[in-house]
Amino acid sequence: MFNPYLWKIYREGKGSRTIRRFQEILFGEYTGQYGHFIAGLHRAFCPSESVTKDIEDELLCVYKDQGKNIYFFERKQHTVESAVSSLYRLYMEVFDQSPKVSFEEFSNSIEYYTTYFARELGDLLVPYYFKHTYIVFEKIAQEFDIPLPTLPAKKDYEGRFLFYGKICQALQKFRLENGLDPAELCAFLYDFAPKYIGGTASYIVDDLPKAEGAYFIGSSKDDIYYTTDPEAITPWQCNPETEVGDNIVMYLTSPTSAIDSIWRSASVGFNDPFFYYYRCTYISHPVKIKNIPLSQMREDKILGNLPIVRKNMQGINGVEILPSAYNRILDLSNEDLERIEYTPYESHEGISREKDVETQLIKPFLAELGYSEADYIKQLYIRVGNDNHLLIPDFVINPVTSLGHQKADFVIEAKFTLVSRKAIEAAKIQARSYAKILSAKYAVLSSKEGIWIMDAGDDYSQCILQFSWEELKNEDNFYQVYSILGKNKIGGRTV
Repeated sequence: MFNPYLWKIYREGKGSRTIRRFQEILFGEYTGQYGHFIAGLHRAFCPSESVTKDIEDELLCVYKDQGKNIYFFERKQHTVESAVSSLYRLYMEVFDQSPKVSFEEFSNSIEYYTTYFARELGDLLVPYYFKHTYIVFEKIAQEFDIPLPTLPAKKDYEGRFLFYGKICQALQKFRLENGLDPAELCAFLYDFAPKYIGGTASYIVDDLPKAEGAYFIGSSKDDIYYTTDPEAITPWQCNPETEVGDNIVMYLTSPTSAIDSIWRSASVGFNDPFFYYYRCTYISHPVKIKNIPLSQMREDKILGNLPIVRKNMQGINGVEILPSAYNRILDLSNEDLERIEYTPYESHEGISREKDVETQLIKPFLAELGYSEADYIKQLYIRVGNDNHLLIPDFVINPVTSLGHQKADFVIEAKFTLVSRKAIEAAKIQARSYAKILSAKYAVLSSKEGIWIMDAGDDYSQCILQFSWEELKNEDNFYQVYSILGKNKIGGRTV
């Protein structure tokens, strides 16, 4: 929630210079220093120097192009909706009536174009500098109660272009409600708010957990985001199901047509409507391995059976790699990297690891309880205290998070197997710690054997319900669970 007192301290203190620079340069006499100024702000919430440098270069182009007398609006009497609609028609005229090409041009240089837009219609349109960091913008919107529209689908290129207008509408409403001028809104968006939520630390995890999954990504060596720097963190098109710590296998399409390196995911996967490829993950810690060429993969008894290999690695970004295939890559690379552990399990077909428990048992279970995927978060990363963050790796149902205040209806701690009392007690301790932080009504353990439900009333110590998955097929047993965990029944109350 917006705090007028904290904003007043910022505006009258260190923030006064930032506000003044937006007023003098963005909305006044634009200079070549603007890109450097924005880059300095951007580094506080983006870990990729390549992205920051790209933004700085684009904003320098705005300065260089000033003499071309570029104007995007013929008249000033616009609403946000009419202004962005007219922009879309202009792009369609220039790019042969192709929504895909129009959006690609807009998204690739979104900081360039929206800077022009804001200079012309600053009371309606906002410069957009959250390039490849929409996850930060979402966290800001959540923290300050800025309602955001539903994301358009990946292939809805017109909708994604017009989404910029919907974002501007939400921000201008927020600006007017809180008495900010356009320069103050920019300072809020790119300085005050990112630092308030924790900057880069709000979504980039340094202490990576053990990998539970692996994904392919593809590149060429001339990609601006490709690097061999072991300290680098860079955005990449990947799978939105990517979890923090997952292994990311880099396949170079040129010049080698070979697996080149193995990275780790430093953030959860997220959708970014203004990232052309839509699905984004920040990856880190690249380890160069002995190249495994496509020809060798085709001949391999395990890798040769992968559909993506049979398709010559076309459409590779975000393709999941099963544990047996990932471990085979490690065998061929001769690298001493951590393998993904899994155990074939005959009683539940296809369940051989913790991730299978999550996708094949827990997610359908939550659906039966009435929850959609929008009702829960897998891997919630929250701020605890002033400088610390905590990764809650499993399922958090109906989370409400803001600075210093987090809660949820219940949490589910997933394990591959829980058969001994010692293993169950250890898992309960882990689930209890997450549930207490989130003031959850219930803590739930789940494994291939079944579920265990604990109540906050006794500090999540004793199981109030325990069923195997087979027992949950019984309607009376499932009703007992639904009566306390169901979407309309949580805690025995209607929500």
